Order: sequence, then structure tokens, then C-alpha cells
Amino acid sequence: MSERKLEIAWMYPDTLYLHGERGNIMALVRYAMELGMTPHVKRIDLGTRDFDPLDYDILFFGPGEISSFSSIISDISRYRHTLAEYIASGKVLIATGTTVTMFGEKIVRLGDTEGAEGEVIDGLCIIPAMAYERDYVYGNDLYTRAEYNGYSMELVGNQIQMADYGYSENEQYRRFGTVIYGRGNNGSDGIDGAVLVNSVFTGMLGPVLVNNPWLTVRLLQTAASVGGIRTSSEPLRFNLEQKSLKLKKQFIESKNTV
Repeated sequence: MSERKLEIAWMYPDTLYLHGERGNIMALVRYAMELGMTPHVKRIDLGTRDFDPLDYDILFFGPGEISSFSSIISDISRYRHTLAEYIASGKVLIATGTTVTMFGEKIVRLGDTEGAEGEVIDGLCIIPAMAYERDYVYGNDLYTRAEYNGYSMELVGNQIQMADYGYSENEQYRRFGTVIYGRGNNGSDGIDGAVLVNSVFTGMLGPVLVNNPWLTVRLLQTAASVGGIRTSSEPLRFNLEQKSLKLKKQFIESKNTV
């Protein structure tokens, strides 16, 4: 194991900036340090010229407006093959909120007239999903049972979603979360997000990595293992966050009885 820094790429922070999800970067830095690592964050913006995904241990994509996705897809498509290699190698990519749809095959936008389809955006084709923009924004709590890298955990956050999407699970593309309460990908299949090798695509906000540090630590440990980075063996404790999880679950359960 090496002593090198944990390299985190904060992808398009000036464009993918909704819902306070920059807090996820703060969580990654904090818990990386608690695990004994030295994290280094670099902002990758539109037009950044010296970006190579393989130079990083974690790529983080926060949530953004669908209207911005064409510009981002055009920019990052320069690295499409390297990005696929990055994911296939087991490195960690995290995408949250509606930005998940950017990694699918296509995003069908709303047309100018009711019921009509508008612009079709070609996605990055990382996950086999078709996304459809809605004429309303869905917002609510999201409570799931998630599976990641051999671990099962409860996650609670919220969801502010502008498009529905779905995909067929198989050995390569697995669900990330099984929905206990909330909409998930589309309100019908009971799934939130997807996992591809060690990369996570989730509609959960909150910020998800602040509210659920047990997930944050698993992501960091996975990135460190793949990158050959030394981590502390001391277990981390999440007493306050576990109490918070319990209260949030109680609140969600009370809504089901109203």
C-alpha cells in the first residue's frame, strides 16, 4: 500500500451544482482524513484540458439541470473510452440526482405542446437506461435498502427528480437501492439507481454522503483498495448519524399512517 494522496475529481461544479450536493465533496474529504488518507480535490470544468479520468480515484458528479447536460456530454465525450475503462477497472464514480440520466442512452425532453416529445439528448451510454423528462418536479423523502460491494445498508435522504428512467437488471447492471419509501427511478419498479462494478448512480440527495456516512466510508475504502492506498484499520463510529437515521425513519413511517 502506498502513501500517495487520494485523488478526487469534482466534475463540473459550476454546472452540476443543485441541492447543496457539494456537501458530498466535504464528506469525502472529511472521512478520507478519518480513514488516514490525504485527499486532494481538483475541480474539472467545461474545457479543462489536462483531465484524464484514470489519474483519479473518485469522480463525483452532482445534480444539475437537464438543460445543461448537452454541454457536459459534449465535453466529457472526449474521454468516453477512458471513462469506460475507468469504471471497468473498479474505480469509483458517484453520480447523484437527475444527473444519473446523463449516463444512460438517451434523454427525451418535453416538447412545446402538451404530450409531445421534444429534443432527444444522446447520453454517455454507460448504463442501459432511457430517461423521459416530466412536466413536474417530484420531491419527497427517499428511504432505501442499498447493496454495495458486498455490504447491505439502510440509506435515507430525499429526492428532487425531473425525469423518470428504467433499465433491466442483469449480472453487469445491478440495482443500487431497493425503495422502502419514495419514488426511486420511476415510481413503479421499486429501484433507486444502479451499480456498475464499483460506480454508483443514485437519485438520492440530502446530501447522500453526509446523511449516510457508512456509504461514504465504503466508497472511500473501495477507492483506496483499488488504488493501493493505505487506510487506517480503526473502526469509525456514527452514533449521531445513526440516531438521526432512526428519527428520519420514524418520521417517514408516520407519514405512511396519516
